[in-house]
Amino acid sequence: MRLSISPDGATLAVASSIGIWIYDAQSGEEVSLLTEYTNRVSSVVFSPDGQTIASASDDNTIHVWDVDTGGQIKTLIGYTSDVESVAFSPDGKMIASVYKSNIVRLWHFDAAYSQIPLSQDSLLDRLSFKHTVRLWDVATGRDILTLTGHTDDVNSVSFSPDGKTLASGSDDDTIRLWDVATGRDILTLTGHTDDVNSVSFSPDGKTLASAGGWDDFTVRLWDVSTGQQLKTLTEHTDDVNSVSFSPDGKTLASGSADRTVLLWELAPTLVE
Repeated sequence: MRLSISPDGATLAVASSIGIWIYDAQSGEEVSLLTEYTNRVSSVVFSPDGQTIASASDDNTIHVWDVDTGGQIKTLIGYTSDVESVAFSPDGKMIASVYKSNIVRLWHFDAAYSQIPLSQDSLLDRLSFKHTVRLWDVATGRDILTLTGHTDDVNSVSFSPDGKTLASGSDDDTIRLWDVATGRDILTLTGHTDDVNSVSFSPDGKTLASAGGWDDFTVRLWDVSTGQQLKTLTEHTDDVNSVSFSPDGKTLASGSADRTVLLWELAPTLVE
């Protein structure tokens, strides 16, 4: 299960085996279910303006949706295996996607939705599905840095809001914080007792949330500057697959294989 909170904090989108569930983030009430799939939805994300949702699926496609109407705008095709992850560029003009052969594709977010070589003057993060994380120059497609240190598969990465730090969660039960400019391993966060499935920075960049899998069904909060564990949230009864902060940082959403999405109200000391 993967989830995304809209930029205004009002709507929650949750990927599932049958489609995308849309919820009111304040009341928790179901709003709609988007169903145009023949297989599991693996990833879902709101565009920066909140008007569009992009989703990736095991049916080898990416779907683009209109948030207001729930209608499907476009289906992006061309993959020959499961699409694992999808993300918008910060300006909302491109969609990046990763699939199981570990190839990154970028798509122009316009009427044509044309596939393009890696472009734009920014960094793109890619999961290797091995023990490394790679940073790419989107303008040239050049592999800039390979970050090594994890001893098992990397499951999730997240940039800090200022773009200077990258967090990575791994099956080696650790989270690592990296200096994006140098590739230096800044801190290793330990405390999870099994795989780390997802990591996410708070909007102010001071707190990191992480999700535990297999025998660790916890959500954990960390102080980014010190690596100190601030809180362990323990209501889930199965793998926690995804975590995401609300835009104001006061609420954390977590999705789990126990078929629940929990919204956590964070203590003021964690968001001030």
